[in-house]
Amino acid sequence: MTTPHLLPSDSGGHLSTRPGWREFAQEPPIPPALLSEREYAALSDADLARDTEDRLDHHTRLRVVATSTVRHAVTTGRRLILLNRHAVSARRGLIVSGPAGTGKTIAITQLGLAHEIQDRDRHPNSPDRIPVLYITVPPAATARMIAAEFARFLGLPTPGRFNITDIIEAVVGVCTKGRTGLVLVDFTDRP
Repeated sequence: MTTPHLLPSDSGGHLSTRPGWREFAQEPPIPPALLSEREYAALSDADLARDTEDRLDHHTRLRVVATSTVRHAVTTGRRLILLNRHAVSARRGLIVSGPAGTGKTIAITQLGLAHEIQDRDRHPNSPDRIPVLYITVPPAATARMIAAEFARFLGLPTPGRFNITDIIEAVVGVCTKGRTGLVLVDFTDRP
């Protein structure tokens, strides 16, 4: 099985791809120009519809409000990253659990975003770094499926003849070279 080629515009919305994650972790979007009352009144129906769509699109890209749950997940996750920084074995993990629709995905993606931004600030001239690896899998995912998702995020091929060991070795090699410091696995609640 190989990963389908994604067009640049197609990959941007998928956090579980490296280009999509990179786009997500960029600076906040630039807002559309604020029109004066006169300019706004002079818009044709088509221009008004386009302006409204541009503004709605801008708002969908804004950062998430840091609720107490999001702040707690980010703070706890960052502390664990610090504790694990020099650990040789027995690294600590974080499980964010709860009913569907309670913000688990938002919490872990905000943790990933905070880590990515901090890593970029510490290593501004290292574009080859991959500080965060983020995948989504169903709860019944097998180890091979999870390994294949890691490979897909990194853009690595996963031909059918590769066994799980081959995939994991390739993923670990890229993550080691890219200095990956945080791996996020989002088990989807959706059927």
